[in-house]
Amino acid sequence: MKKLVAVLMSLTLIFGGVLAGCSKNKDKDDNAKNPSKGDDSKIVVGFIPMTLNNEFFITMVNGAKEKAEELGIELKVQAGDQHASAADQLTIVENMITSGVDAICIVPSSSEGLAAALKKCKEANVPVINIDTKLEDSVLKEAGVEVPFYGTNNYEGAKAIGEYVAKNFAKGTKTAVLTGIAGQQNAADRKNGFIKGAGDSIKIVAEQSANWEVDQGYAATQNILTANPDIELVYCGNDGMAIGALRAVKEAKKEKQVKVIGFDGVTEALNLVENGEMFATCAQFPAEMGKLGVENAVKLVKGEKAEKNIDTGAKLITKDNAKEHKEYLSKYAG
Repeated sequence: MKKLVAVLMSLTLIFGGVLAGCSKNKDKDDNAKNPSKGDDSKIVVGFIPMTLNNEFFITMVNGAKEKAEELGIELKVQAGDQHASAADQLTIVENMITSGVDAICIVPSSSEGLAAALKKCKEANVPVINIDTKLEDSVLKEAGVEVPFYGTNNYEGAKAIGEYVAKNFAKGTKTAVLTGIAGQQNAADRKNGFIKGAGDSIKIVAEQSANWEVDQGYAATQNILTANPDIELVYCGNDGMAIGALRAVKEAKKEKQVKVIGFDGVTEALNLVENGEMFATCAQFPAEMGKLGVENAVKLVKGEKAEKNIDTGAKLITKDNAKEHKEYLSKYAG
């Protein structure tokens, strides 16, 4: 009898363990199907900036890290080597889904090709937050997803720069425009807003894409100066291209003739504006984009509502207020 009782007790323990294991596996499967994350497991957010070879995105990531630490969640950061690394981004998104992240924040290098990745996010119940560079509505529609967007109103920021130019330059100023990656909404907005604000104070004699890159801004400006030696202004859609453009202007010994304007408000550009080498820039607030992205991604993981659209602000930077913005930026740009 004692042996029989012992056997029965052993079987009870074995079946109890099997049932408990099944219960745990079921809970795990349910969590995978449910976008709401349980309080007992740490939330993991994938964060994909356009690149990490630019202070703007480093600042954004540092803001995101600060918020992640505050919320007690894990942040996985990965990016392509260049601003135009669209194929790399697609791979990164797919790998993050496979690794089991709970949400993704992304600054898309290109909307093209991301529809498939967004569909996979939807299938895996991985919510997505779009930061800085807006995904095209047609791509979101194709993927069948709604994605919150947090970033600068680039058109209005560029318009403010254009209006500043209109106040400080004579009518018909010969102007070259360097744009970002073709097809990106923020590249178009920064060009069109500037043109609208500047009005007839500018006469565009050259326009070229330099894909947000310093070296391409330098090369493009060299070519433009050769073809148009009498230009007076170079407006660039970001500070990287503006820094490259300024180098070309200096090498051509045309600093007194040609003024250079950027967009972003990175430290190097702020220094150049402060000492009078660059005429102006428009500062964004990438750290706030990073913070808001992480904060709202966590909300979505928990099944809560997130803001659909947040304008993170823009600020015209001239010699008068460059130092002030440098002090703000120093908290995140290190």
